[in-house]
Amino acid sequence: MNNRFTRLFGNDKTKLRLSEAAISNTLPHALLIVGPAGSGKHTLATEIAAAANCQNLGVKLDGAKLPCGICNNCKRIYSGSFPDVNLLGRSSGKATIGVEELRDFREDMFLSATEAKFKFYIIEDADLMTPAAQNALLKVLEEPPKLVHIILLCTEADKILSTIKSRTQYIQTELFGYDELRAHVRALSEKATILERSDPDKFGAILLSSGGVIGRALDMLDDGRTDAITQRRECVMAFIDALPKRAPFSKLYSATQALPSKREELKCVLEDIRNALRDLVASRVSDDIAPIFFLSVEERERSGGALNQKRLIEVYDIITSAIEDIDKNVVISTLLTDIAVRIKGKV
Repeated sequence: MNNRFTRLFGNDKTKLRLSEAAISNTLPHALLIVGPAGSGKHTLATEIAAAANCQNLGVKLDGAKLPCGICNNCKRIYSGSFPDVNLLGRSSGKATIGVEELRDFREDMFLSATEAKFKFYIIEDADLMTPAAQNALLKVLEEPPKLVHIILLCTEADKILSTIKSRTQYIQTELFGYDELRAHVRALSEKATILERSDPDKFGAILLSSGGVIGRALDMLDDGRTDAITQRRECVMAFIDALPKRAPFSKLYSATQALPSKREELKCVLEDIRNALRDLVASRVSDDIAPIFFLSVEERERSGGALNQKRLIEVYDIITSAIEDIDKNVVISTLLTDIAVRIKGKV
């Protein structure tokens, strides 16, 4: 339904289900919304809170929006100034959400609503709550106060305790395909339209690098970010070019050492390399499989021509293992050397 949760793109089934729950007063008392940064988690949480407290919720008008966006409650919820919609995130300079912050947040849940029927508590970066904080939250999830809804937003659900997950309704935000993402980004940003016209390859690289996430694509339109994306793709192409078995080890070693030394940046580049390898494997299977790294089928065909299917799969597995190792806090310099040595060992 196009008139439900209109501030959020896509996610049609989720929007319909939750808007119907708001109308019928059957919203779950706790939701866990999972997705990458920029995928609309906060927007969805705000739409849910606004819908439940919309002053025009029961108005029967053809084409009426939900939330209406024009009543006093909706306007103030959207502006972040509504007393019965509360937000908790990391304090400045802190890497986690601690138990003390959570306890203060929890105590407020037992107070009566100030202006609305329902109180909402939205916890951003819920996967960064300490175990003690999660356990403090668990107590209120087990016996939730009446007319209170708790919404957890996170990017990595595996960092949420299983006891928390079992007491929440899980929602995964939707990622977009290339064409749909392109349309949404163009609609939201004049800069996107200008860039596509002046440098279609750079614009295409942004869309592919965003992983189907609108917010991420919009952030990448910043001039400094677009240059970084170009450099990232150059690293990937140099790495692919060094993979043929006949290439000297020095070339492979140099390409590997040229990869970023910062953990998160390296992880992004390795994911790009893995996507490029996936494209090359897919091209051996069918010409109809659309690339997810290369900007076109033609660019894909120009790359990796000297690599057979076995070689591509071997390197793909090595890169996948390296991505997993990054999350285990391995020493990055050692990891980069290990990648080159492991690939060379497959000759």
